[in-house]
Amino acid sequence: MNTAIFDEKLFFKSKLITKRNFLILGLGGALGACSQYLPEGRTSPTMLSREIIMAKINATRIANGVDPLAYNPVLARAAQNQARLMAEKGELSHELGGTLRERVTAVGYQGAVGENLAGGQDTLEDAIRGWLESRPHRNTLLNPKFTEFGLSVAQGNGEYEIYWAMIFGGSFEAWQQSI
Repeated sequence: MNTAIFDEKLFFKSKLITKRNFLILGLGGALGACSQYLPEGRTSPTMLSREIIMAKINATRIANGVDPLAYNPVLARAAQNQARLMAEKGELSHELGGTLRERVTAVGYQGAVGENLAGGQDTLEDAIRGWLESRPHRNTLLNPKFTEFGLSVAQGNGEYEIYWAMIFGGSFEAWQQSI
């Protein structure tokens, strides 16, 4: 049986890496791992519940140093309308059914809003991963000015077959304070 043993003295004497650089690399890796948090699991659309959605979204935000979001059924209705429309049309678009402002106003939401869409991801975790890997979507998902959200998924036609819509909300005052 071969057993590899790490010999610290030999490793650092070989001048391949100094102790200082070794520590810096280790710290960098540890910090990188924190900012690369991805929720675990394989939650398909048929397995989704409000509790699972909240747990996955809020674990992602908390791991990235952002407060959790509250679930808002009005925003969820707007997200459901958008996901359903995208699935029916077979198109991934922020403009189907009108602008985001028009769509949330139609269901009775009056606060500041943002939206993340995804298409083709088989699981909630894959949709979150896609949003985290895209800077604009990551910025929306992790924006501390948003305090609530609604999320929905629909299966349908077109290239993607599965369409995700997540709509974020918050007060206009939070956005005005940074101007």
